[in-house]
Formats: sequence, C-alpha cells, structure tokens
Amino acid sequence: MDVGVDVGGTFTDFVGFRGREVVTAKVPSTRDPSRAVVQGMQDLGAVSMAHGTTVATNAILERRGARTVFVATEGFEDLLVIGRQNRPNLYDFRITRPPPAVVREMCLGARERVDARGRVLRPLTQREARRIAREVRGRNAESVAVCLLFSFLRPEHETMIRKALADLPVSMSHDVLDEFREYERASTTVLDAYVKPLVTRYLADLKATTKRDFFVMKSGGGVVSQDEVSRRPIDMVLSGPAGGVAAAAALSRGSDGKNLVTFDMGGTSADFSALPGGEPTWRTDAVIDTFPIAIPVVDVESIGAGGGSLAWIDSGGALRVGPTSAGADPGPIAYGKGGTDVTVTDADLVGGYLGRSLLGGRLALDEPLARRGIEKLADQLHLSLVEAILGVQRVVRASMAKAMRLVLARRGLDPKEYALLAFGGAGPMHAWALARELGVRAVLVPFLPGAFSAYGILISPIRVEYSRSVVRPLERAASVMRQTIEEFRERAASDLEAHGLDPRRSRIEARVDLRFRGQSYEISVPARGDLARVFRREHRRRYGYASRSERIELVTIRLVARVPRAVPRPRPPQPASAVAPHSRRVLFDDGWHDTPVHERGRLGADTEIEGPAVVSEDHATTIVPPGGRLRVDRFGLLEISVGE
Repeated sequence: MDVGVDVGGTFTDFVGFRGREVVTAKVPSTRDPSRAVVQGMQDLGAVSMAHGTTVATNAILERRGARTVFVATEGFEDLLVIGRQNRPNLYDFRITRPPPAVVREMCLGARERVDARGRVLRPLTQREARRIAREVRGRNAESVAVCLLFSFLRPEHETMIRKALADLPVSMSHDVLDEFREYERASTTVLDAYVKPLVTRYLADLKATTKRDFFVMKSGGGVVSQDEVSRRPIDMVLSGPAGGVAAAAALSRGSDGKNLVTFDMGGTSADFSALPGGEPTWRTDAVIDTFPIAIPVVDVESIGAGGGSLAWIDSGGALRVGPTSAGADPGPIAYGKGGTDVTVTDADLVGGYLGRSLLGGRLALDEPLARRGIEKLADQLHLSLVEAILGVQRVVRASMAKAMRLVLARRGLDPKEYALLAFGGAGPMHAWALARELGVRAVLVPFLPGAFSAYGILISPIRVEYSRSVVRPLERAASVMRQTIEEFRERAASDLEAHGLDPRRSRIEARVDLRFRGQSYEISVPARGDLARVFRREHRRRYGYASRSERIELVTIRLVARVPRAVPRPRPPQPASAVAPHSRRVLFDDGWHDTPVHERGRLGADTEIEGPAVVSEDHATTIVPPGGRLRVDRFGLLEISVGE
C-alpha cells in the first residue's frame, strides 16, 4: 500500500488506498517524528509513502541545525548580519534582532569577484579554493553554504569551492536559488546548508522502513524523491501546509473550479490559502523566524491557533489564546495526561461541540476534568462558565479571522466571492463562525477532513522546477526567454528520466516575473501571449492602477514540470443504513441548544439538514449553526450555508 503521511504538531495522519477504498490512520505525534511515522506505516502495512513534515522548519525555529560555515565574496562576510535593515516596528529603535543562523566567526570571504554582467573581475584561483577549504575544516564545520556575488550568472567559482570541500555537505547558491538579490539568495542557501545533515539523516532512517518509493512534499507543491530533497532540503522547509492546498485544488478541478479559501485547523496551528478558480497561488518572499526564503512556496498564512492552543490571561487581565500549544503530550486537560491549562479543545468539549471521545473512540475525553479547568479560568476572569467557553472560542476565532483577511487582502480578493473549505481535526467545527464573521458565502467540508492534508500529499504529482534571473527590458527579452525556457525543458526531461519517468507525460508550465522599472517587487504571469498586456491587467487588479507609459522589465524566468502519480480515484461514499440521530446540548452565541448529532457515514447524497446540527466522523466534527443549512452533494462533500 502507498500512503500519504502528514506529520503535525499533535497528530500524524496517514491516508492510503486498498483498491479504491480509502484507508486512514491517526497516531499521536512524538518528539522524534520518525517514530510516529514508522508506527503508522506498520499499522497499515504500507510499503511506500509520500511524506510531508516540519522537521526542517522546527530545526530552524529551535536552532538545532548543523554547525555551518558561510562563504561569501571577500568584503561581504557581514551580509547575513546586515540583511535588509527592515524593522517590524518602524519607530522602535531598541529592537533586538535574532542572531543569524551562522555567527560572524563562521563567515569567510573568498578572494574573487564577478560583475553584474557576469564578467570575471578577479578570478578564483585553485590556491584560494584550497585556503578556504582549510579555513572551513579548521572551524569544525558540519555543513557549508557558498554564496558569491552574481554566481547565478557565472557559477564556476562556487563549483570550485565545492570541489575543494568534497568531504562535506555543500550548498551552492546558484544551485539552491539561481536568482538575483544577494541577501535573499544567501539566506536561502544558508538555511539549506543549516538543515541538510539533519534532514539527510532523518530521511535515510525513514527510507530504511519503506520497501518501495519514498517521496517528500515540496514547499511549492508536488513531491520529489527522498534523494533529491536530501540534496536540496530547503524545498521541504515550508511544505507542511502544502498537502491540504494540493487536495483542495484536486477537489476544485473535480467540480466547477470554485474560488476557495482553505482553512486547515489542527491541534497546533491554523493555515489559510486562497485558490482563485480553484488553483493554488505561490509566493517567493516567505519568511521563517525573520529569515527570508526566496524559493517558490504555496502562499499560506499560518498562525498558532489550534485545538491545543492554550488559553491564558495577560498582564492587563485580558483573555488570550495561543500561540503556545499543549501538543500531544500532555495535550488538553480533557486528555487526562496531566495537562492543567485550558485549551480550545477543552472549551469545545464542555461547550458540546465534541463528543466524549476522539479517533473513533480510541481517545476518551474527560469532560468533568475539562469543566473544572474552565471553571478555574472563569473564576480568574470573573466570568461565568458559559462566558469563559464562548470567550476562548471567540478569541481564537478572532485570530483566525485576521489571518484569513490578510490572505484575501494581500491579493485583492473579495471574501463574498469565495467558499471556505474547512478541514483538519478542528476546522469544520469553527468554520461556520469564520464564514459569518467575514461574509463568506458557504462552508465546504471534504471527505476525510481530519486527514485531508495527508490525502493531498498522497495524490500530489512529481514536480521539478527551475528559475533564473535575467534582468532586462521586456521588449529586448524575447530571445533570452525562448532560449532559457528551452534549456529548462531539456533539463526537466533529463531529470524526469533520471527518476524513471516518461517526460512525455509531464505538464509543462513556464512563467515570468515582471515589474515596472524601478519597482522592488514582481508579479508572476504565464509566459505566453501579450505579456505586457497581461502584466498591466494583473497589476491593476492587485493594486488598482497600471502605468501605460512606464517600461516593463523581465526579472526571472521560471518553469515547472509535473508528472501525475498513479493514484486510484476514491470510490464515492456509500451511506450506511439510516438511524435516528441522538442529540446533545451545544453552546452557541445565543445559548444552549438541544442539537441532533448525525453520523457522516450515514448521510446519503442530497441529504439536507437544518441547523443546529452536529455531523460526527472518526477524525473530525462538523458544526451547522442555528439558521444554517447543510446539504450533501453526490460526491459526499458537505455544503453548509451558514445564515446570518
């Protein structure tokens, strides 16, 4: 069996197929993520997998990466410290910046120089390359990042240094990010080197447990082989939320190309992404712990708001929720594992959103214990139990609504034109409130909402991508665009063949990043048709204006090749025999309601249910509010109109 594996902060999710039947598993995440992965693989009898993980992300955030040396052009050794001089708060002159991933003593200068046209002003000699190698070894380096000026135009000097350090892992900037902007290129390359030894060991350990293919999810969507990610681990640093976006895109393509906003709320975080026309969007200005990462990543906004997010009282006496999470151990108070701080899950349980167990009955929830915890919090806030429950829910929803507004506003999108696709263990419970807050027209809940990201990883195509900066006026760029795209096509064919794939099955997409002369940001558009007209139209849509006279510059050429993987289409759900729903008291904004609880597996196509209602399944719970209405479509998708 092939499985998709999504490692979260609280649970690790597995989705696979036996024939066309979908098989799922969910196990608590462990401090060593590989232990949970191996356990789930053994439970399912899986022989191959596609894997999404935050191992590299956590290594950066927790500063657990390798002892790394940074090699720059002489005179630019302070590049990582200087950065861009941006400040989160413009008028705060006492701000403390976190130290770079590589301290100044580990930064070396190479005596070489290439100019902005790719001409060698000072050659790098073999003697200088050997000197750098001695300096690196003298610092007991575990990994090396090399970023020389304009190496994307002339990479030979970086290659010479790599050859002199053949016994160490080396990340070269022209290989990691073949684009201009030296600080972003350096930062991306350093992070690649910083996590490379750890990621290589982690993936090698997991590879030993798989009998066949082992793919890893990329930050920009799609999967690649474990060997390729070991060579370029930066590709997986922000891959965590990409699986859910991939599944959402597949769902949209199977229907009518709806405008979607994904809402993935798990135990630790909530992730949002906009899919205009059902297609994912990307960005090249992502940041992790203040460090820019300039590779293409799926455009996702993440916040620390999940079922395990802790409720706390700040110095002013106000209720706050998150970003700290209880995780899987000890978890919420209701888990009965020693947790003492109220979480969103505790509020959801005492408020009736959740039943007395999770994971199909395998995880019992202690409602009286959670109630006592919330009563204690309520006493500290001088609130009633009901006010405390609603307070926790409203605070966490306010944080999520802010993140969702940011996702839409950043691209000039109107919430009223989008549907909210809710998944994750907690997403379908809270989606109705977000939709009402933001004026979103409908909430959609897919099949397998609690493991939807793992499903997206499983069905993601194999993806290879290439980019190169070639800054020049657009009217003089036709020849270089043609030549570069053709070169990228040839490289894609060669790389796919090396993976044992037929390039003729690939879907090729070329894009170009354009800007008005003098701008410091670009817009990516498809590399076809009247580029100037398409660019101006998109610029006007995003920013409200587009100059007709200003010259347009070509900045970067990109190409992506995707090859679909052989994954069965899931069999449409077959409802079990209907049974009368039981009911439980559920707390909404206007008070307690006796609310029917339906089992999702017993809801057939075209079933309609008036709110309030609860729809339960093994790994998630869906809430339909008073005044709302639920309908089941022919594919088993839950469509909820949330009312006013």
